[in-house]
Formats: sequence, C-alpha cells, structure tokens
Amino acid sequence: AHVRTHSEYFMQSAVVFLLINVALCIAKTPSVTLHNAAKSGLQMPVMGIGTAGYVSVPNQKAEMWNDTVARKAVTAWLELGGRRIDTSLDYNDQVGIAEAIAAQSVPRDEIFITSKVGGGPIGYNETFEQVDKILSQLNTTYVDLLLIHWPVPVEPGSKDPACQDESKARECRQSTWRALEQIFRSGRALAVGVSNFEQTHLQDILDMKGLLPAVNQIEYHAYWHEDDLVAYCRNLSIVFNTYAPLGTPDWGPDHRGWNSTLLDLPLIRRLSQKHGKSSAQVLLRWAWHKGLVLNPRSWNADHMAEIGRA
Repeated sequence: AHVRTHSEYFMQSAVVFLLINVALCIAKTPSVTLHNAAKSGLQMPVMGIGTAGYVSVPNQKAEMWNDTVARKAVTAWLELGGRRIDTSLDYNDQVGIAEAIAAQSVPRDEIFITSKVGGGPIGYNETFEQVDKILSQLNTTYVDLLLIHWPVPVEPGSKDPACQDESKARECRQSTWRALEQIFRSGRALAVGVSNFEQTHLQDILDMKGLLPAVNQIEYHAYWHEDDLVAYCRNLSIVFNTYAPLGTPDWGPDHRGWNSTLLDLPLIRRLSQKHGKSSAQVLLRWAWHKGLVLNPRSWNADHMAEIGRA
C-alpha cells in the first residue's frame, strides 16, 4: 500500500484548506435587500453564477450550456459556497440545475434562483404557462426572482392581442407585467423584475401605477456601461443586476464586430499583476465597487473559485 509522504500530506491539506477558504469567501459575499415587487426583507446575494452561453462566436468555440453542463457547474458552485443561480426557460438547462440542487444538502431556502419568462410567445396567459414550465423544470414551488427576459417580447403565436403586433410592444410589456404582478402575489415568485429594460421600457411599467420591478438585469462592463440607467434604477429602488461583467466576445470598444474579452486587455493584465489578482477578479471588483449585483458566467470550477476570492 502507498504510504503518503509528508509532502503529499501537506499538499492534500493545503488543497483542502484552500477549498474551505474559497467556500467561506463566497459564503460571506454580501447581499442586497430587494424592494418594490419583492417579499419584505428578501435578500439577494451580490455574487451569482450565470448559466447562459455564447452562441456562434466567430473563430471561437461557442460556450453552450445544457442540462449536463449545468448540473456539473451548479454542483461546483454550490460546493464552493455559492448560493445564487441565474437561469431562464430558454437556456435549456433548468433540469440540470434542479438535479444539482437536489443532490446537495443545501436547504432550498438558502439558494436564490432567478429565472425568466420570454422563451417563446409571450403575453398574459403565456406568462403563467411559462412559469408552470419553469417551476416544473426546476422542481420547486417558487423562484426567488422572476424576470421578463426582453422588453420587446412580441413573437408569433401569442394568444394575447397586446403581443401580436410589434407596434403594440408597450401594451405587450404592460400585459406581461400584470401577469408577473399576479405571480408575485401568489407566492410563486418571491420577487419579480425585468431584464434588458432601458428607461423608456421602465417608464411603461411606471405608467401602470402598480408595483415596480425589484430588479433590472442588464449587460454592464467596461465596454458597455449605462451609468445613467444605473442611477435611474437606483432612484426607483430597482436593484441593478449586471450580466457579463467580464465582457462578451461580441462587444469591443467601438462595438464593431467580435473581440477578445476584457480579460485580455493590457490595462487589465497590468492591474492584475500590480494587485496580485487575476484579470477576472479585477473586473469583478471594479463592478462590485460600483454597487452592482453580479452574474459572471463560468462552468469552470477554478474560475468559480476566482470569483469567490474577488
């Protein structure tokens, strides 16, 4: 039988110690309190894992998620102490996420799950139908946060008269939001919000004189940062949740064509060397200091550990 040397024992202990510390770092990540259309006192962890993929990136291998990928990634995230997971009906990975959660001993009320409607024809009745699918796939009776995925949800096949014509996009947004208000009041979502909504889209919700979104999830990073929108949301007590805080291959400084991510910028690399951090940690800390809630995307456990130490 192989007898471990002192060196092997030390290395194994060091790895265990590192994993414990990473888990503690992620577990200690602060949370923000949600307002507006949210259960009183509901806390949303600042750091969460995004499960969307990049599709058809020229000259690069597309990062595609599915149930198998999601099961492995979410398992790693939960084992590292992560407690917030972001998904959507049209990511096609919710069953895998549910399986990962079921295999862990983490209580459901300690996990914050965000999902989104809009994966197909949308409208008042369609929203309820999609929520049924979301809850079934995630094997849960509620999601912590439910979002309208896009502000122009008009697609062929909707039964909602307000969502059958692109010229009625405002009416469609309002009709869909009415459904989310009902879902929130029923307890099937502890909070409801929107995604990719600009000020003009949010104004349509304000004009309804009802509940305001708890969250607006939108792309935000050094290549694309709508600080006026951030301020607008804060004035309305809408939490600004950024996805792709590490950049995306389809955005560059001039927004013309596909680019390497922010991780490869010489400035970011210099800052990472100066502070002894990875490029990802520098970018996440930049967004964190702006008071944003973050959704970095990764299926790599080592990268997730970096997130926890940002």
